[in-house]
Amino acid sequence: MKFVSILALALFTLNSHSAEQCASWGCVSTIEELYTNAVGNIYVSTPLDETGANCTVYPGNYFILPPDQQNTDKVYSQILAAYISQSKIQLRITEGDGYCKIKYVRQSAVF
Repeated sequence: MKFVSILALALFTLNSHSAEQCASWGCVSTIEELYTNAVGNIYVSTPLDETGANCTVYPGNYFILPPDQQNTDKVYSQILAAYISQSKIQLRITEGDGYCKIKYVRQSAVF
């Protein structure tokens, strides 16, 4: 019985880690780091490996939120709220893009 419990726990742990990866469309995770440069680009990283996304991550594994995108201020507000609260957020990128530009973000109690 003890073996079955340990096996179930191991399988649950394995399954949890597989869900904690970035996919071709982006990542679902907490925000690990944010920074902005003088041009106004906002760089976002997670504790995951962003290179799994179908785009070129900015060196240091960052997704980019450019200042000239429509609704950048609203998207950044949601990213910043997730960062401050350490809650998970879905970062959806534009697939096949040069640098990984954030297309939209989404928060849910399900994550």
